[in-house]
Amino acid sequence: MPKFVERITAQTFASAASTALDIFVSGDSNARVAVDAGGKLTWGSGSGAGDVTLYRSAANALKTDDTFEGAAGLITLTTSGKPTGALADGAIAVDTTNKALYFRADSAWNASNALSLTDADGGDSAAWIRYQIAADGGANGASL
Repeated sequence: MPKFVERITAQTFASAASTALDIFVSGDSNARVAVDAGGKLTWGSGSGAGDVTLYRSAANALKTDDTFEGAAGLITLTTSGKPTGALADGAIAVDTTNKALYFRADSAWNASNALSLTDADGGDSAAWIRYQIAADGGANGASL
């Protein structure tokens, strides 16, 4: 088993896209993990080309062109009060003080803390109806 006792330094690559490190498992035809000189990480199965990447896209920003899954959840921002930061559209923020959820669209933060609403009469008045859907399918007497 490899054991590193000193720091590994590699210098003078032709470009940021040059491969700096490849990690294979015995019998693999392709690297399971590759790091290029620019710091981009690429993962694969070992039997084909890498298919998942993570890299620095700008100052203070990591990006993947693939799917990122947070098994225990994923929060992009927590704040006390309405968020003010200029994050990318699609960002989600949780206001822990007011128990509100915000999403970023059209370069603005939008509140999303209401239940689904629709006009009760099809749109002829200002009356609203709230829908509550029971997670138990109505087994405990809950109904729509």
